[in-house]
Amino acid sequence: IILLFSMKRKFQIFDYSHKKRLSAKIPGDDGTFILGHIPEFGMDPQVIASRIIDKMHRSVRCGGQQLLKIWFLWENVYMPTNGETLKHILDSSEEITKGNEYDVFEPWLGRGLLMSTGDKWRSRRKLLTPTFHFSMLDGYISTMNRHAKVCVELLEERSGTELDMYRVVKMCALDIICETAMGKELDSQRHPDQPYVAAILKLVVLGTEIAMKFYLQFKIVRRLLGIDQAYGEALIVAHNFTKTVIAERAEALSKGEVEPNKRAFLDLLLEQKDKQELTDEDIREEVDTFMFEGHDTTSAGLGWTIWCLASHPEAQERAYREVVEALGDGDKECGREDMGKLTYLDRCIKEAMRLFPPVPFVSRQLKSDFQQGKYLLPRNSQISISPYVVHRNESIYPNPTAYNPDNFLPERVAARNAYDYIPFSAGPRNCVG
Repeated sequence: IILLFSMKRKFQIFDYSHKKRLSAKIPGDDGTFILGHIPEFGMDPQVIASRIIDKMHRSVRCGGQQLLKIWFLWENVYMPTNGETLKHILDSSEEITKGNEYDVFEPWLGRGLLMSTGDKWRSRRKLLTPTFHFSMLDGYISTMNRHAKVCVELLEERSGTELDMYRVVKMCALDIICETAMGKELDSQRHPDQPYVAAILKLVVLGTEIAMKFYLQFKIVRRLLGIDQAYGEALIVAHNFTKTVIAERAEALSKGEVEPNKRAFLDLLLEQKDKQELTDEDIREEVDTFMFEGHDTTSAGLGWTIWCLASHPEAQERAYREVVEALGDGDKECGREDMGKLTYLDRCIKEAMRLFPPVPFVSRQLKSDFQQGKYLLPRNSQISISPYVVHRNESIYPNPTAYNPDNFLPERVAARNAYDYIPFSAGPRNCVG
């Protein structure tokens, strides 16, 4: 324990007594001496989530307590379990600093929109929000259709065989985001063994593993296991690719070689470079951030939607009939106006993201004592914003583990708190995409 305390970054020993004093006024137990709730939850990320859900259900049933208090050694975490409690932190324009577990992605993503805080985050958000206007996104629909068609063609070639659908949709999402974010055709669906594709997949896997496993928080452990070395090798490949694309795109723009209807996210950043005093590294940060966020979360949402539909053939058949009715059974491409006709498919996707939100947990590191409803939470503690936990609260969603697209009928949505469904978070730091 002494060794762990000495190695922990940013730990302030004087705040521990302050945390304990305020924590004592908040309902819930503090776990066992020193270890906190580690004996109850364990250290395996595969089981921690389900045990937190069990604790949440017990808390709600016993007294309606909607704020879980959790201790891991010296770190305390507060987890709202419904939208009404959650809205306080989501609506805050001051407590916007992400938790320390994000630090593992900083060598790759830098301090771009995902990782930054304070005035830097505010200026980047103001700069980037207009790039996600519907008029800009409409120009990307043809790109999405083209890569989706490739995906279907490759699936048809493997009809009747067993395959990992998550990897299939991940390659499709990578192709789409690479072209729309960087203006670069990657063609990873046909050529999945490219160095950049392998590097991106390696960074995501290692980053997630480090964030989820307590013992990997310590650099010495990661080095002994060779994890930092593997991460560093993948990082070089990913950064070199992005820098090369940025240089090529800047040259193409200067020569007028980019068609107006094929403008990428990168083009908009390059045009704002001088006006916003952006460096090449600033642009690299944002492009890498959107490459990561734009394919990883989309892949998770698509992958789980396919799994849910495959597990519920009656829902799959109804969604299929709706698509055929809207688009026919020929080669018509899906346009923006067609999407409005797919109301049942829309509910199927939303229900899949309720059960399996693409980002199950995010966090805020409190810089000051924070009033969370009627409770005062201590500075330097964390608030865990968990779509996974809120979406499985049985007081909000009856029979919460069942897949039921009717949870998103208009009348049921209207009866819930707006923050009871947050697959893209909410408030000032909601997902810009």
